Amino acid sequence: MYYSNEIAKRTKRLLSRLLTLGRARSPDENDYQLLNNSDTPEDNGWKVRSAAERQHQAFQSLLHEVRAGNPRIDFVAAAKAIQFTGLSDPLLIEIGCGSGYYCEALPLLLQHPLRYIGVDFSPAMVSLAHATYEQVPFLAGDGCRLPLRDSACDILLSGTSLMHIAEYRLAISESVRASREWCIFHTVPLIKSRATTLMHKLAYGQRVVEVIFNQSELESIFRENGLVTEHLFESLPYDVSSVLGEPSWTATYLCRKI
Repeated sequence: MYYSNEIAKRTKRLLSRLLTLGRARSPDENDYQLLNNSDTPEDNGWKVRSAAERQHQAFQSLLHEVRAGNPRIDFVAAAKAIQFTGLSDPLLIEIGCGSGYYCEALPLLLQHPLRYIGVDFSPAMVSLAHATYEQVPFLAGDGCRLPLRDSACDILLSGTSLMHIAEYRLAISESVRASREWCIFHTVPLIKSRATTLMHKLAYGQRVVEVIFNQSELESIFRENGLVTEHLFESLPYDVSSVLGEPSWTATYLCRKI
């Protein structure tokens, strides 16, 4: 009896830990720090193995919900953006693929196979992706210097990665270069009044850069790079007004090259 009770207690603790990993954290827990122009953004936190493993574990519960037919809103937004391109069999390259969870989630949501290649800045993330999805191609690469030829894919999905790239202008131009027609900038944090703001925060125990975009500024950069916004999809709630002094939110942009 004691043995059974101990197993039950351990199972309960494990479930509680998994739920905590998958839960959005408050701004205070993330320890946001505004960056000045003279500050050097920290961009290596995602390369730490423990951060990659913690993110991978956190997304397992989200994948379970996708499999069960109850996907989180950001997963739905990504799938809708792909559907709205009207392409029946696109080649999609995801930048910032993490441990590759979208290569599983998107075909389930789209209800058809998807030709998919994943790219991530972190070799630790790519290693986990290879181990989890052995038949899917993944490679390590910098979003600002993509290891891709011009017009390499039908859809370039910036998978919740633009917000973690200090050189976001260069990352946008690289996304345009690598795509034949469509770019999706997924779950981008936005504000109305304040200028685009760079911060540091804690993510899975490591300090990383985070960019909150002035919406007008971001859309102007899209236009400068020959993009027109075809659709804008609501994504995850993300309010860091306690840090920035005004409400913020996220959206997923479907952009077409003109």
